[in-house]
Amino acid sequence: MPTPNLESMKKSSNKEKQEIVFWAEMLHRKNCLSGASGNISYGLAVDRLYITAHDSYLGFLKEEDILLVDAEGVVIEGAGSITSEKALHLGIHRAFSDARVVLHAHPPFTTAYFNRFDDIEYISFESKFYLGRVPVIPQDTPTVTELSPVLEALENNKIVVLKNHGVVAIGKDFKPAFSLIELLEQQCSVTLLTRNCGVSAAKETSAPSPAGAPGAFELFSEEHFQRLVDLVNNDSRAQELGKQYGLTTTLAIKNTSSGTVRCFHYRQGKITGVDALESAEFLISADEKIWRKIFNRQIDPFVAANQGIIKLRGDFNKMSAWFAVFERTFKLWEQAPVD
Repeated sequence: MPTPNLESMKKSSNKEKQEIVFWAEMLHRKNCLSGASGNISYGLAVDRLYITAHDSYLGFLKEEDILLVDAEGVVIEGAGSITSEKALHLGIHRAFSDARVVLHAHPPFTTAYFNRFDDIEYISFESKFYLGRVPVIPQDTPTVTELSPVLEALENNKIVVLKNHGVVAIGKDFKPAFSLIELLEQQCSVTLLTRNCGVSAAKETSAPSPAGAPGAFELFSEEHFQRLVDLVNNDSRAQELGKQYGLTTTLAIKNTSSGTVRCFHYRQGKITGVDALESAEFLISADEKIWRKIFNRQIDPFVAANQGIIKLRGDFNKMSAWFAVFERTFKLWEQAPVD
């Protein structure tokens, strides 16, 4: 992406700065930060971004609290010093070209929950759909000094918990990044409430590993696909759900790195055939790196689709109606790990 002229940037800066001010206020209104905690950055070009200054009060942010900096964090325009989380923001913008927005906040219920627990029990379907397995990164310092674990975690989920510190969320624009923080905070408060009342979320029925189950497969090999078919067709719970919800459809998965496509034909939950039909009712597309993470339990397919990590073609409302069946299917996929 070409670097725009600095003068033209200055003329168009108000819109971007006003947007930063608006979403900073929204984080404050939702009680996701207090005092001078939290910081925001917004990518303008390959080597230019807006970032909040050190000791900015995001709930009362002004445009003059937002600095224009280069890729190294050198201030080009504005007064004051860059946020103490400079390395976190610059590192994320370097690593994720599609992440224009980086939000770092300190939501209290999220911080409290993950101080005590490493996993979250989901109460609502929305939370499960959009959040999935939220990575939790241990923190020993007031600012993020070990960047690699955070970047690796953000490859799998667009929101990450920094234990005893806060959260960081990324997105193509403000709304999806903000929504992840808001949703996680709400879910943590609800889960803490139910725990305090002596109620625990219903535990997900895991897919049992059959005795003598084979080891890792070559990704998208014929043996791999046969394993996926066998897992579904030999699982009594998957078959029960398939009949209950009338799952009759075609679901194709595509490796965009190699162009390989395999389509599973379902009739009342049973897979009756596999071919290379790309014009299936549902098509899930991802590159090889992402598929490896899906089959090796690092990424949940539903969450990846909602966060834009993978592409899903098809009627999402219809897939939602078959959620229980596909959830079971994706759980079974975990028993087909790849090399």
